[in-house]
Amino acid sequence: MLLVQAVECCRISEMNFSRIYTTHSFSLREHPMQMTFFTEQDRPVLSQWFTSQADVTQWAGPDVAWPLEEAFLATLLDSASQKPASLLTFAGRHEGELAAVAQVGFDWNNHLACLCRVAVNPAMRGQNLAESMLRQLIPTVFQQEAIERIELRVYTFNQAAIRTYEKLGFVREGVQRQGVVVGEERWDCALYGMLRQEYQQPAAPCVTAVTHGA
Repeated sequence: MLLVQAVECCRISEMNFSRIYTTHSFSLREHPMQMTFFTEQDRPVLSQWFTSQADVTQWAGPDVAWPLEEAFLATLLDSASQKPASLLTFAGRHEGELAAVAQVGFDWNNHLACLCRVAVNPAMRGQNLAESMLRQLIPTVFQQEAIERIELRVYTFNQAAIRTYEKLGFVREGVQRQGVVVGEERWDCALYGMLRQEYQQPAAPCVTAVTHGA
């Protein structure tokens, strides 16, 4: 399950989001996707993606209840009206169906953006759709000249998500150990970041020797 926990790191300044993202079509490999802001019609679809409190916590953080409440879903609908942009909710559509959702929050004072609440439609997993969506969102964020860094937090057991973020160029910067309580469990959370210069100048691939069985 490809999910990223939400983070509360998005303080607001008076700077406007210079290019409010509306609609853009793109494709990655064989998977065309249309990007829009999250809409009223997406609310019931998203609600069906989660089957437990653990699922919701993995996606939205420990303060969001399952089943998803209407009051929470309503907070996902105001992206087009935000000035300045604070927390934008994007919807990716594949063949006309809601395929993925992601949020980007902006901390204009500290010149950073927070990628959070990334989820893929359970019926469409295994098609690299999250990667497709994020390959469009990352350059969209860095089009904002004030943004120098994108960061995200992801639970360390979520290896599918971690593989995607590392493939996209995010660098692991640390781990908050046992930071979230879910039932009788405590989950570790990893911090990943990407700097503007890393996005513009990706590291050259390297080949390392791998031995099996020490």
